[in-house]
Amino acid sequence: MNCYFFGTFNPIHLGHIEIARQVKALGFDKIIFVPAYMPPHKSTIETLSFIHRYNMVKLAVGEENVSDIESKLKPPSYTYRTIQHLPEFNNEKINFIIGYDQFFQIENWKEAQFLKENLNFIVVPRKFKNGQTINERAFEYFKNKGYNYKILNIDFLDVSSEMIRKFIQEGKDITGLTLKEVKEYIEINRLYKRLARRESIN
Repeated sequence: MNCYFFGTFNPIHLGHIEIARQVKALGFDKIIFVPAYMPPHKSTIETLSFIHRYNMVKLAVGEENVSDIESKLKPPSYTYRTIQHLPEFNNEKINFIIGYDQFFQIENWKEAQFLKENLNFIVVPRKFKNGQTINERAFEYFKNKGYNYKILNIDFLDVSSEMIRKFIQEGKDITGLTLKEVKEYIEINRLYKRLARRESIN
């Protein structure tokens, strides 16, 4: 039984790796990472090309644990579309990792009813940008609405893709934020530095 981890992974970091490790310990055979091809709510300026993000995820978790499925589908990369093309679809519900903040917004996602009917959510801690704390009563709401979910209580690693991009743009060392192989890939390809220059022009 597999569990899917969708995300931009711009870039993948140690927080992603730790989440996957602890979710896998629940008894899943594999955690399959699914990098977004063209996220519907993020600008192309903010998001690195798919091939670079895909390559970094492969370096971090191994090619057998990554799917390039969204690069083969019509953009933008809506989750409900991708779900329909997964091998398990039509046979069983898809196990799906999601952050607390994203889960609380799930009813705003495109085809939310489809997602409710076809996903088992593995909800993991994630910081709210506005400092909001977790509202336990909100989970009762989703339970009453028929969502299938399991809350994974893990220690939150204070690292984000945004933090890594900012460090690179400021010339800071990102050691300890992502894997050595990913750090070297970023340096060899001079990633995110060109992004910073492009943003400064606009």
